[in-house]
Amino acid sequence: MREPIVIERHIACRSDPHQLWSLVTDTERLNRAAGLGRLTLKPLSGSTAARYHVATRIGAFQVEFEERPFEWVYPRTFRVLRRFRSGPAALLELSFLLDPSDGGTSLTVRVSVTPALPLVSPLLRMQAWHGLSRLAEEIQRLDREHATEGTVDDAPARTHPAAAVNEVALARAVTLLRRAVPDLADRLAALLREEDDVTVGRIRPFELADAWHLERHALLAACLHGVRAGMLELRWEVICPSCRTATDAVPTLSDLTEHGHCQLCELNFNLDLDEAVEAVFRPAPAVRLVDTGTYCIGGPARTPHVLSQAILPPSDVGRLDIPTAQASPGAGPSWRYRLFVRGGASAPVVVTEEAAASTRVDAADPGAASPIRVAPGGVLLLENRRPAELHAKLEQLVFAEQGATARMVTSLPEFRRDFSRDMLRPGKALKVSRVTLFFSDLTDSTLLYSRLGDAAAFKLVQDHFDLLFPVLEKHGGAVVKTIGDAIMATFTDETEALKGSLAVLAAFEDLRTRDAHAARTHLKLGLYTGPCYAIAANGTLDYFGQTVNIAARLQGQAGSGQLVVEAALADRAVLTGALSADWIVERATASLKGVDHPLEVARLQHPAASGKAG
Repeated sequence: MREPIVIERHIACRSDPHQLWSLVTDTERLNRAAGLGRLTLKPLSGSTAARYHVATRIGAFQVEFEERPFEWVYPRTFRVLRRFRSGPAALLELSFLLDPSDGGTSLTVRVSVTPALPLVSPLLRMQAWHGLSRLAEEIQRLDREHATEGTVDDAPARTHPAAAVNEVALARAVTLLRRAVPDLADRLAALLREEDDVTVGRIRPFELADAWHLERHALLAACLHGVRAGMLELRWEVICPSCRTATDAVPTLSDLTEHGHCQLCELNFNLDLDEAVEAVFRPAPAVRLVDTGTYCIGGPARTPHVLSQAILPPSDVGRLDIPTAQASPGAGPSWRYRLFVRGGASAPVVVTEEAAASTRVDAADPGAASPIRVAPGGVLLLENRRPAELHAKLEQLVFAEQGATARMVTSLPEFRRDFSRDMLRPGKALKVSRVTLFFSDLTDSTLLYSRLGDAAAFKLVQDHFDLLFPVLEKHGGAVVKTIGDAIMATFTDETEALKGSLAVLAAFEDLRTRDAHAARTHLKLGLYTGPCYAIAANGTLDYFGQTVNIAARLQGQAGSGQLVVEAALADRAVLTGALSADWIVERATASLKGVDHPLEVARLQHPAASGKAG
C-alpha cells in the first residue's frame, strides 16, 4: 500500500462542542461549500459495510467509491472512510475531532488520501489541501455566524447565494397567499428569495415553525395554502423507522406503496401514516428552480437522534462508544436508548453510573441481554458472528420529532378542503396507529322532515352543517364526510377533539334557543380514539376498522343532546381542566354490537340542557 498523503487543520472555534457539532456534521451543506459534485447512487450488497456505489466529481476528477456508514460519538468525533473503484485515489479518510477549549472548541480536521498511482500524488496533495481549506473557511464562517446570531436555527447558514427567483411568479403567489395567511405570506416569500437550496429544497414545516417560534399547525396550514397559491410544492417522503431518513419521495399519496425499504439500515417496513410518511415542501418550479441533488447520504446531522455509530468488523468484536453523561440528553440518574444493528436486531440500552464501563453482547441477538446496561462514557462490545461488516448505532428513544406526518396533514381541514385529489390509490389501505374519530347525528331526523316539510328540514340540516363545521375546524377537526344529516370528522389530538365536541353541543344548544325548528331536534355525538386504516373512498380519504365502528356505536348510545366517550377520557379531561365535572350526567358499561368487550363510558351533556347549573 502506498504512503497516504495526510493534511491536518486546527481551527479555534468560539462555539462549544455541542453547538459546533450541529454545524460540522451538516455534511450535505459542507460538501456543497467545498465544491464537491452531486452523488449518483446505486445500492450495494455484500460483505462490506458499504451500502451504496457512488459516482461523483471531486475537483477535476470523476471518481467512483463505496459509501460506508460514517462513524461517530456525539459530540466528540466522527469519521468516514471511502474505498475508490476509479479515480486517482485508492482510499480517503476524513475525520473531525472536537475538544473543549476555553469556552469554545479546538477542532481538528484531518484528511488522509492514498494515491492509486505514484504519479498523481502531487496533484492529490494540492486537491486535498485546496478542499480542506475551503472546508475550514466554511466552518469558520459558520462558527462566526453562530456566535453572532445566537443559534443555528434562528439564522440558517447559506453555503452560497440563493438561486434566481422568478419575482413575477413569486409576487403573484404572495398576493394569493395573503388572502389566507396575511401574516406569513411575505415571510415565506423571503425564505424562498434569500435562502440556499439546502434550506428551501426540503422545507419541514414543523422544523421551520420551531425555528421561527410559531405554532406548528399554523405554519403547516400556511404551507398548504402556499401550494394552492402556486408558491410551494408538496412532496411525501417515506421515512425509515430506524435512521429516520427519507428512503423515497413521491408527489402524491396515490404513489405510495404498502411497504418501504431502507438500504442503509437493510430494513423492510410497513408504511403507516403515523411515522413512515412525512410531508415536506419546496419552491414551486415556476417560482424557483432548486438543486435537490444528493451531496451526502451519511453525515451525523442526517440522523441527529443517533448519538453513536460504529462499523463492526466481520467475525470479530467491534465497539460502540457511549457518550458521557454530560453529552446525553435529558436529566436523571439514567438515560434510555436503543441499540440497532443493521438488518433489524435491536435492544433497549440503559446508560447509568451504576453499570459496568464495558458490556459485551451478541450483535445478532442483543435483546437476549435486554435491557443492556452500561456506564456513561463506557463501551458496548458487540460480537459480530457474521462474515460481513455491519454497522451498529445508539439511538435516542425520545427526541424532538419535527416531522409533519401524513396522519397529521391529512387530518387538517386545509388539506381535506384543498387536496381532495391527493388520495391513496383505490384498494390500498395504510395503517394509522392512533386517530380520534367524531360522529354526530340529528335526533328524530326522519320525523323532522314529516313535521317541518322537506324544504324547512333540509334548510335546518344545512344550517346545522354551517354551524358545526367551523367549530370542529377551530379545534383541529376535519370533516371526513357527511351522511345525510350525520357528520364524520377526524382529529389528531384527543383532548382538542373532546373540547371541539363540547363546543359543538354548546353551539347547537344556543341555536335551539334561537330557532324554533332547531328546538325540535338535538345532536347525538360519539368520540373514540384508536388504530384504523386510511383508504380512498368516494372521492375522499376515509377510514375503516374497529375504531370507526366503535366511534359510530358510541354515537348511537348517546341520548338527545349528549356526547358519549370512554370514561377514562372523561376522567383525564376533568383532571386536566379540559372538562367540567358537571357535564358528566352518567357513567355506564356499554355493550356494543361487534365489540368483544364492554366499554366503560361516560355520557356528557351541556349543563343547561341537563338541568344543572353551568
